[in-house]
Amino acid sequence: IPMYNEREVYKLSIGAACALEWPSDRVVIQVLDDSTDPAVKDLVEIECQRWKGKGVNIKYEVRGNRKGYKAGALKEGLKHDYVQECEFIAMFDADFQPESDFLLRTVPFLVHNPDIALVQTRWKFGQSSCTLFVVQQQTHFSENICISFYCLLCSQLG
Repeated sequence: IPMYNEREVYKLSIGAACALEWPSDRVVIQVLDDSTDPAVKDLVEIECQRWKGKGVNIKYEVRGNRKGYKAGALKEGLKHDYVQECEFIAMFDADFQPESDFLLRTVPFLVHNPDIALVQTRWKFGQSSCTLFVVQQQTHFSENICISFYCLLCSQLG
């Protein structure tokens, strides 16, 4: 989970990732914190330590610079030895809260289809039912994704 001054959502996203249903000995939650606000950085680190205290295999990583921004953080995160040992990697944005069965629903596509290297799902954010405005944004975003995929498919199939 790449983070940058995510005061409003850090607890929700870390909590959702830590609640993923998967064998605990086969999952690592990696929080990549590029926060420049020391107070936010402390909050994120404390939240990671709280989950670690509950037995979750969570790693809190910081960089000395923000080179490449989010993509740079993800690239650096992939270099850690413990990541190299992982069979699958799921990446979530800081404001994304996966359902607890996310891995149970997506990993089988990779396991049973060796020609597939990536599974992308519909984005669903934690507050999608809070206000009419948020619901409208979610609907608009979903429509754009569907139209983009349809156009891509049509262009490839002729």
